[in-house]
Amino acid sequence: MLFIVVGLSLSRGQRAGIDSVLTSAETSFNNGLYENAELIARRLLESHGLRDADRISCERIIAFSLIAQGKPQSAQDHFISILSINSTFELDPVLTSPKILSVFTETKRQFALAKSSDSTQRIAHDSFRSAITYRALLFPGWEQIHSGRSTAGATFLTIGVLTLGSGVAAEFLRSSARKSYNSATSPSDIADKYRTYNRYYHLEAYSFIAFGLTYIGSEIELFSNGAQTLEAHAARGPYESTNLTLSLEF
Repeated sequence: MLFIVVGLSLSRGQRAGIDSVLTSAETSFNNGLYENAELIARRLLESHGLRDADRISCERIIAFSLIAQGKPQSAQDHFISILSINSTFELDPVLTSPKILSVFTETKRQFALAKSSDSTQRIAHDSFRSAITYRALLFPGWEQIHSGRSTAGATFLTIGVLTLGSGVAAEFLRSSARKSYNSATSPSDIADKYRTYNRYYHLEAYSFIAFGLTYIGSEIELFSNGAQTLEAHAARGPYESTNLTLSLEF
């Protein structure tokens, strides 16, 4: 019980101290001591045990002080920190100066755009990953059939089975023909056995090549019809208005 009482006392004391420092920072700002208000809020941010509401208050005071000092771009970083904690945060349009409201509104707009862009990237990336399944990797057409694209799936699957089956069968026939060719003794028999061996050799090669092309075609069809798009965004800054976008479509 004693430890609980002591703990509660310390917690209340710490809470009172934080509130006192915040009040001091607010007072300094209201009195036009912007650098002092900024310094007090920055020091408080380094403290442990701050609640999200305390951090928002500190970031708000710092942002306000920076704008008052003619540093709106630096203030944006602190507004972004606030929005990262609470994306629905708003300033009081009556009690806040138009200059501060203008900077905050622009920052929130850029923050929303950046968040939307990140969401698009995650969706595209997740969609791309979802297309790479064991069915897509194991055999052409299997994933298309599983996804409901039965016509394309059946086409790739049929061609895949025929070409792979033809290649495997040709490999066994070529191996048997090679043994017959090696065991032939008369010139005419050797020539005949070689033609048979050579025919199966080429059939095997063409069949496996055709299967490989079918496999590649299946993967291309899978990604293109799924409209998978990967976007890589390069920007001068994470919340600046100018962005360079590179899109790769499969």
